[in-house]
Amino acid sequence: MVEKKGAGRPSNRDVILDAADQLVAAEGAGHLTFDALSQTTGISKGGLLYHFKSKDCLLQAMLKRRVERYEKLREQYHHQFADDPKGELKSILLAALDTDAECSRLGSGMLAASATNPELLGPLKEHIALTLQRLERIAGSKVGKTLFYAVHGARLFEQLNLCDACVHEREDFAQYLLKLVDELTEIESIR
Repeated sequence: MVEKKGAGRPSNRDVILDAADQLVAAEGAGHLTFDALSQTTGISKGGLLYHFKSKDCLLQAMLKRRVERYEKLREQYHHQFADDPKGELKSILLAALDTDAECSRLGSGMLAASATNPELLGPLKEHIALTLQRLERIAGSKVGKTLFYAVHGARLFEQLNLCDACVHEREDFAQYLLKLVDELTEIESIR
């Protein structure tokens, strides 16, 4: 039997992505360089380039990982609401809200990076399109999209530091959204 190398330890790829997340969250995407990552991780520049051919490839991998984390959160919430007929809608909304301040700053950095290269947002655009399709299937286009846009509007306010109270009021906002969803007597009739 072949033993896994480094079992129990994160891969260099994960170490690089973690360090890149922290660097972008702390200093912005403009400060994300292979030199800075090499210094932070102790991995040579060649080792970094082995995993990511370019800074754009690294940024796309960071976005893909954010989407994967969102999907894991959504699945966890979906299991929490397994017996709730509106559980899938609730899980989508709560997963979108369930991020911390570091993730918010990371989003700001990614937003800045995408301004110079909009193609970086490809994984995120694909994820949003699939989520909107899911929302339309389960809640109708008006209700699902309205709630989804409300959640992401609040997140954007946080990312751009436009609303100091947003972070502190997130739990109340989440509870109010759940209440709204529960009060929808017939989601299909609201389309």
